[in-house]
Amino acid sequence: MFYNNSIFFFWLSFIICTSDALNLPTKIFYDSSNGMHRDRQYHPEQSARISACVSAISTYMESSAHAIEIIDVAADQEEIPDIHSKTSRGFFSDHNLSNARSTLVEIHSEELVSRIERKCRLSRERRIEVGKDALGFIGYLDDGGDTYLTTESYDVCLRATACWMECVDRALRDECRYAMALTRPPGHHSTRSLPNGFCIFNFAAAAAVHAAKTCQRVAILDWDVHYGQGVADIIEGYANIRYVSMHQYPAFPYQGEKRGERGEFQNIMTVPVAVDSSWTCGFESPFMSKVLPFCSSLEWQPDLVIVCAGYDALSSDELASCNLVAADYGKMTRLLIQHLGEDTKIIFGLEGGYQLQDGAPGGNLCDAVVETIK
Repeated sequence: MFYNNSIFFFWLSFIICTSDALNLPTKIFYDSSNGMHRDRQYHPEQSARISACVSAISTYMESSAHAIEIIDVAADQEEIPDIHSKTSRGFFSDHNLSNARSTLVEIHSEELVSRIERKCRLSRERRIEVGKDALGFIGYLDDGGDTYLTTESYDVCLRATACWMECVDRALRDECRYAMALTRPPGHHSTRSLPNGFCIFNFAAAAAVHAAKTCQRVAILDWDVHYGQGVADIIEGYANIRYVSMHQYPAFPYQGEKRGERGEFQNIMTVPVAVDSSWTCGFESPFMSKVLPFCSSLEWQPDLVIVCAGYDALSSDELASCNLVAADYGKMTRLLIQHLGEDTKIIFGLEGGYQLQDGAPGGNLCDAVVETIK
């Protein structure tokens, strides 16, 4: 009788725990004040990327039973209007932002973080002193004019870092099924010492290093169409973190051209795909045979997987030449979940993806983001 009761209570507790996990919400963190980081002319990496995605997720929520919570981490809610009435707001404490800064210093350097911070702070002070608006354009950090600063870029990036780290914390505390940092600018190109490719600080590396302080193993899966050479540069020195990137070659940053593992700990894998690759012809096979096994195997099982969720491999995106459609990102998400099992936590963080046109062939950024979180 005791044996039968034990079996009964074991399965009852299992069913309850599984049900609780399925009922947990997906948490989406975004910053409605991200538009204070903007170029003085048209730039594909623009604040409309975030507002359009938040609106699309909110529309999806209206017809879905999927529990989703949208959390705005904007600095000052009184000055920034709601993008959608279904959003709820939250603010990072000074402690949260201090931790985010400390992590940025750990993965980059005090010199780089302080230099960016000083540029933004001093430029803001000078503008105020001469009677100008506090928000203003400072200049470009690279020769190509891709990566720029405004007076508020440092603070926007600091909140973005905190968003990625908050996703990690919420997932590890079992407060959500999945979490997404819907932030900008992207981060995965930024190396230890060099902002580039729209990226100022490396949020994915920051989130991974933050997670590794409590997790035994962390994996980063990068499906942005461009190789995240910055993540690889930072992460290759961490034995308990792996990074795998599936990206188009040739394409910016013109690295990661060979398939294989590298690094002192063999913890970096590059999986290049050819121009014009689609899901069935170019992506599916290496995703199943290389990417997923490198993320997790019997010999190496992570506690957390961080997805660098770039959506510029869409056929409609003009910054690359691949042929994925929005539904393919849903496929990759489901395959990743199935491969990892229920015990491994997953968070997503926005990297690239610039197609915002409604009705774009194969879908746009918003369509792909919604497919990811379904």
